[in-house]
Amino acid sequence: MATPGVDHPEDKTVLDVKAVSRDDVLMSFVEEANGEELVISVGQDAGRRRVRLEPGETLELVWRGPEELRSVPARLLDVRGGDSPTWRIRITGPSSRGQRRAAVRAPLTMPVEVHAGGTPRAGTTLDLSEGGTHCLLDGEPDRSGALEVGSVVRVGVDLDGRPLTVKAEVIRRHPREDKRPELSLRFIGLSEKDEDAIRRRVFAELRDLRSRGLI
Repeated sequence: MATPGVDHPEDKTVLDVKAVSRDDVLMSFVEEANGEELVISVGQDAGRRRVRLEPGETLELVWRGPEELRSVPARLLDVRGGDSPTWRIRITGPSSRGQRRAAVRAPLTMPVEVHAGGTPRAGTTLDLSEGGTHCLLDGEPDRSGALEVGSVVRVGVDLDGRPLTVKAEVIRRHPREDKRPELSLRFIGLSEKDEDAIRRRVFAELRDLRSRGLI
C-alpha cells in the first residue's frame, strides 16, 4: 500500500520539478493528490515566472517527506488554463530517496548577525535558502571594507529558536539611499543537518504563503 508523503507527495506539498527539456529546477505546489495522478500548479522558475511545458514532458518530482527528501519520476499529461493554471501529472515509477536539485528560497524575516572584521552587525534576513540569504543590516554604512563583494564573514541566524552559525561569502551589495548594508550572502560549508533545518523552515513558509494566496 502506498504511503502518502513517502511514495507520493500529499496535497499542499511544495515540489521541486525537474523537466528533461530544461536545465533549471522549477517550484510547484500539489493541488490534488490521487494515487498515481497529481494536479500541481504550473512550475515557476527562479524569477517566479510560470513556464510552459508540453504534454508528454518527462519530469522528476522532489519533495520533503516525513524524514528525508523523496523523489518520483512522472509525465506531464495535460495543461489546464485559467487564473491559476495547473499541470496534470502521472507518476510513472516507484519513489526513492530524493537528491537536492535547487536551493528553494522563501521571503523570511528573521534576526541575523554578521561578523566581519571582528565587529558584529545585527540585522534581519529578507529571504533565506539553504544556499544563502539576502539580508539588511542595522547601523551605519560599512567603511571598513569587511563587507565588500568576495569577503568571507561569519553569519548567525535565529532559525525560530534554533541558532545557526555558518561562514558565508558576500556575493552582492545592494545599493540603498540610506547606505545601510544590504547584502546577498552565499553559505559556505553548511552541514547536511543545517541544510535540512533551513529547507524545512523554507518549505513551511512557502506552504503558509500558498495557503494565504500570497504566492
